[in-house]
Amino acid sequence: MTDRTILLVDDEPNILKALKRLLRRDGYTIHLADSGAEALKILEVEPINVIVSDHRMPVMTGIEFLAKVKERYPDITRIVLSGFSDLDTITEAINEGNIYKFLAKPWDDAQIRTTIKEAFEQNELRLENSRLTQELKTINTGLIQQNTETSGLLEQVVNHNRDGIIVVDGSKKVMFSNPSAVTILIENYRVLAGDQFELPFKENQTFHQRLPRNNKEDLVLEIHSSTIMHEGETASLISLHDLTDIERVYQEKENTEKQIKKALLQTVNAISITVEKRDPNTAGHQSRVARLAVAIGAKMGFDSDALEGLKIAGLIHDIGKIYIPAEILNRPGKVNEFERLILQEHTIVGHEIMATVDFPWPIADVVLQHHENIDGSGYPHGLKGDEIKLESKIVAVADVVAAMSEYRPYRDILPRDVIIATLKKERGIKFEPEIVDICLEVLQDDLFDLQSKT
Repeated sequence: MTDRTILLVDDEPNILKALKRLLRRDGYTIHLADSGAEALKILEVEPINVIVSDHRMPVMTGIEFLAKVKERYPDITRIVLSGFSDLDTITEAINEGNIYKFLAKPWDDAQIRTTIKEAFEQNELRLENSRLTQELKTINTGLIQQNTETSGLLEQVVNHNRDGIIVVDGSKKVMFSNPSAVTILIENYRVLAGDQFELPFKENQTFHQRLPRNNKEDLVLEIHSSTIMHEGETASLISLHDLTDIERVYQEKENTEKQIKKALLQTVNAISITVEKRDPNTAGHQSRVARLAVAIGAKMGFDSDALEGLKIAGLIHDIGKIYIPAEILNRPGKVNEFERLILQEHTIVGHEIMATVDFPWPIADVVLQHHENIDGSGYPHGLKGDEIKLESKIVAVADVVAAMSEYRPYRDILPRDVIIATLKKERGIKFEPEIVDICLEVLQDDLFDLQSKT
């Protein structure tokens, strides 16, 4: 096997680190870039076979970057890695031929390794096909000078090719078609010599075409055309590559990825419910935190993938309370100093639990930091300002607001005006001012019900 070189492009260092750690076991030469611009510089000096790029990146999106790659380095196999929200965009890009495959975040390790292995195989096969096609063109150019034996050899090569090969003249009349072309198109078009060629194609371009078939799945073709000279006249050499099996596998993987995402959310919800079962006084708390955090994130311009991460972080931010003795959690009054210190341990315990899961979002950091304050007065590490993750700051505000809106044995539910006053008082002290301001906007929305669990 020749050296397989892959370029990973993502503006999130944690994503790049996780992908590199996952893929290096497969023996690839791996290059990393945190933007499309940096990736283009790498491509100028490094031979790359496969690119895996995030779509949502600042300055230059993944689709824009891969379009440039297609134009400058058409032989590189291009893959997009992004959230489910980008599926329409990615599907359009696939139909236009800009990318080879779409991988969804969060990914399944085994599936992404298999997909990238297939991408290398497809790249190597395509390069080999390109080499063979070029050889065929060279042979075709010299047909006039070659003898009958050479012509017979070329005929065998073409006629035994599994891809369909068709030559049409300037008026789109079929001049030649190999047996594979006739077999592939038999249910849709006649392509015998003298027939009018009705299958759409684009001069000197490659694109995909879907054709319906009776009692079968649709036929998916990769169609490539080249301009050639035949008997002194301009003609089109059209190749048809059957992608139906690959399309089927892609659909199966897409369905599997959806099932995995659904299972992930169900698992997170189950964990959230398990934690709350041990602390009935806070039933519904984690769901409220998740809902408010997502509402704040949406107003801050988070994309759907980032909002998914906020939702999961909110649902399990208190997972460390599994460690806290039930008699402390269920105490009807306020806790003493010793018990307070034990309760604070839940952030560290939760971080230890979640750090074992390779999420594409900073879930473990949020679990650890959601009680940190921007003035350094929080716990467990007294972090300040930008030392605290943005997602942690959002969940911190959502956590406090949700807690104040819930009944506790030692106090009633606090009125909304008291909650708002508390937020304003701690704005810029414990909580990030921008996040407080946006939270206040959410709370002023009559449609947002603090007591709701959904």
